[in-house]
Amino acid sequence: MRRAHELAIERGQNHVNPVHLLCALILQEESMVASILDKLEADTMMLMDIILENIEAPDGGSVLAPSYQIYLTPELAAILEHAGKEAAALKDEFISTEHLFLGVFDVQSPAKDILARFKIDREIVINAL
Repeated sequence: MRRAHELAIERGQNHVNPVHLLCALILQEESMVASILDKLEADTMMLMDIILENIEAPDGGSVLAPSYQIYLTPELAAILEHAGKEAAALKDEFISTEHLFLGVFDVQSPAKDILARFKIDREIVINAL
């Protein structure tokens, strides 16, 4: 979440959305998400290009309100809620990257749409775990 927050700040955005989260999950070194994408033989370079284009796009990069506070979009808040439920269902004590990644598939957002373009869905990810 910290890296997603940093991605927004670096771009002068005062909101963190699901695409920021997806980008941060993929950029994380030695992450479970990168491992899953490798198993799925996903073109991570092209995926990152599309994600970064989305973050930089006028709609994805707009400032919602001029201030120094950073806000979570409603979609990202819903993803966090789903990630918490995923962790609880698996009897995990903490929410981890794979829970957050699975949460992306539970909420309609541009991040989910990007993954769908690469034919990556929740079931495929669960099977790769």
